[in-house]
Amino acid sequence: MNNNMMNDNEFLSFDGPITAEESQFVTLPEGTYPFQVINMDRKRYSGNSTKIPNGAPFAEVQLRFDGGDKGTTTVTERLYLLKSMQWKLTEFFRCLGQQIVTGQPFQPNWNIVGKTGTAELSVHQYTNRNGEERTNNQVKRFKAPEDGTTPQNVAQQQPVQQAQPQPVQQQPQQSTGYTPGIGMF
Repeated sequence: MNNNMMNDNEFLSFDGPITAEESQFVTLPEGTYPFQVINMDRKRYSGNSTKIPNGAPFAEVQLRFDGGDKGTTTVTERLYLLKSMQWKLTEFFRCLGQQIVTGQPFQPNWNIVGKTGTAELSVHQYTNRNGEERTNNQVKRFKAPEDGTTPQNVAQQQPVQQAQPQPVQQQPQQSTGYTPGIGMF
């Protein structure tokens, strides 16, 4: 857990002062934004869904999106480890800069807290329990680095190996009667 998360979860006292604050919740306009993974928990689904079976493993990731002067927002995304959701897992890990070849198996690197990427956000409208109309952001799609974005953590995830110099062997050259520069247009 990072320091911001620990500070946000600091206990207050019934006997001490509480600092008055306004709500910091921001809904960003639809668009493409950079994000940083700020937390990840491994969980098992235990709900009432026709699409997700009970007991299905999933990663609950918290993503902090930076909207510049529009503010920042945190979106919680569930990444279900289901065969039917492999496309979303592929999209997410590719977004973080992991090298993935479509159609080939890959081993995800789950050490993702602090990693960055880019995603397209949509605005979701809903009615809360009190009957009030509200909005929040949802990830519409994770953008791969080749979509014009460059995660800052690609170099950290994929170490570059330098090629070892290979000895050069001289091949005997055959005379073809060709002299460079003669007979050119």
